[in-house]
Order: sequence, then structure tokens, then C-alpha cells
Amino acid sequence: MKKIIFLLLTLFITNFNYVQNIVLDSLVQKNGFPFQNDKNISFQGKGWNVLLDEIKQSNSVLLGETHFTNEIPYFTNAIINEVKFDNYFLEVDPYSVDIIETKIKSLSPEQLNLFVKEYSTNFSFLEYEPEFALFKNLVKRNTKIYGVEQISIFADQMIISTLKETSKNKKVIEIYEQMLHNSKQLSSKDGLEKFYLLSDDCLQKIDLLLKLKLSDNERKQIEALKLSREIYANRNHPLRIQLLKSILLNQMPDWKNKKNLFKFGSVHLPKGETILTKYDIYDIGSLISNIEEANFRKSLHIMLVGKGDEDDDTSFKSFLNVVKDDQWYCFDLRPLKKSISQNKLKVDDVYLSRVIKGYDYLIYIPKLTKSKDISIE
Repeated sequence: MKKIIFLLLTLFITNFNYVQNIVLDSLVQKNGFPFQNDKNISFQGKGWNVLLDEIKQSNSVLLGETHFTNEIPYFTNAIINEVKFDNYFLEVDPYSVDIIETKIKSLSPEQLNLFVKEYSTNFSFLEYEPEFALFKNLVKRNTKIYGVEQISIFADQMIISTLKETSKNKKVIEIYEQMLHNSKQLSSKDGLEKFYLLSDDCLQKIDLLLKLKLSDNERKQIEALKLSREIYANRNHPLRIQLLKSILLNQMPDWKNKKNLFKFGSVHLPKGETILTKYDIYDIGSLISNIEEANFRKSLHIMLVGKGDEDDDTSFKSFLNVVKDDQWYCFDLRPLKKSISQNKLKVDDVYLSRVIKGYDYLIYIPKLTKSKDISIE
């Protein structure tokens, strides 16, 4: 009898899963729209038109990306060529963003090349050619740019050098000089030893600086260096998300009633739980969604994936069954989310479930190519 019950349960579960897969496949197919790259930093096709219409109606547009590609900065440029945004937010610390933006605005092309040659390895994501070109395009359009991130483990020399140039305190300047010298000495080493931010010397000098007379701007950056060091040293992801939220809340008076574009890794921007399944936290996408909702405004959450992503052949199998050739696809996830809430669709894959509940649209890119570092003219 037990064997019969077990077999019946197995058949029921198998049949249930099969039916659910059919429901998922059907919903994905009905709500997927193709579009094509037209080679002029733009697109054409139903999927693009659907997406643009939604973007124009939304106050905050959030692009959850796969990092280090050529296609996603291209896609972002295509959007800003069609839609005017007041503000742009990116996953680079605010101090590096201010330094780089200031140099772009104030230096001649020759001087800018020299600056890039010296410090581009400190630029975080802006070290990559398509990201830097996108950044310059936004500067040219007079879009207000905000950095929202901890200070990169690579960025200490550019930040400390800039602080040294503006400091009025001789003792402080001496410490900056020592930090720069020691950072350059370590840069030739291998592994984690090459990162000055992680060194005991860096922590000691940060603590020494915080005891001295500093300008408000200096103190903020030194404290940010210390917090960033703690996040890296302890691999404290929840603390990092707290920092991102804190930065956004401090900036909120400047963006809560404006047209905003956010571009971060896709783990950060769902309106629900993070899609990092080992964590049970709500990231900045959730914060932005709540702020816009509280202001009777709309946020639009878009996730971009493509061939080459780790989850292509697993979580996104139903979507891959729809895509064809070299076409891009725009999938409206909201009907899927509605079906889940009505118990018409059950998604056991936790990652996919969080994607569907957290994002409004999924953009599938037929081929992702790796971006290159900035080339110096």
C-alpha cells in the first residue's frame, strides 16, 4: 500500500510540475516581444516600442544589468537618446564620480587623456570603454550624476591624491603622501596584498587622520574609506547594502520628484527581495520603489540578461524557448507575477521567482560581449 501511495504521489507531483511548466511557457510566449538593434545606437520593433512607452511613463527607471558588457551601455545610450532624464545613478562611489566628472568638464582632451592614463584603473566600472563613453555622454547632456557605492578597493590612489591637492593642513598632507607612497609600493604585489585599502598601515593612517583637523569634505571621504575597508575586509554584504541605502536617502531631496535612471547590477534593483538567494534582504530597488510609491509616482524595474549569463540554461529556460536568432526580446513579467499571486502559477526556482516578483520587464540579449578597458588616444 505504501508503495502505491508513493507512486501516486510521484505521478501527481510530476504531472503538476509538467502543467506548471506549460503555464509558465505559455505566459512567457504571450508576453514576449522582439526588437532589433538598428546599428545607430537605437532599436526598432514592438519590444522596443513597448519598453519606451513604459519608460516615458515612469519616474524612476531601474536597469538591473550584467556587468562588463558592450551591449548594456549601448542599450542605456539608446534609452537616453530617446528619453530625457534629470538624474543618473551608477554603481561607483560618489567621490570617484565627482572627481571623474570634474576632470571631464574641466580638462582639455590631452589633459584628460593623461588623467585617464594615470588613474583609469581606479575608475571601478568606468574603467571600461563603453561605460566611460556612456558617462561622458551623460556629462555632455548635463544630466546630474550620482555615485552610489562603497569606495572601490582599486580607487584609493585617485581619491587620496585629490584630497592631498585640496588639503590645507601640512600634517595631513604628509600623511596623504605616505599613504600614496605605500599604496604604490604594494601595487606590484600579488593577491590581496596588493590592495592598500586592506592593509594595516592604511587603517592606522585613517585613524590618525580622523584625530586631526580636517575639512568636512575630507572627513566624509576618510570615513568612507574606513567603512569601505570594513565591508571588504569582513565581506559584509548587508553592511554594503545599508551604505547604498544611506547614500540614496541622503541624496533623496535632489531626486524624489525628478526623472531618474539607475544602472546597477541586477542583484540590487528588484522591488522585492534580493535575487541573491543566500540572502534575505531588500536592496536599493525596494527602497526606490517604496519612495516613488509614497510620492504617488511610478518606478519601472528592468532586468537585462543574455547569452553568456550563468543562469541562461536553467532559470530562464522558458524564455530561451521563445528567443530566435539575433533578436533582442522584451518580456513583460507582470502577468507572470499576477498568475503567481492568484495561485495559477507556481515557480519552485527561488531565483526565478524573485526575478518575476521583483522586476517588471526582462530584456534578453542574443549575445553578450565583454567590454575592453579605456583606450588612450
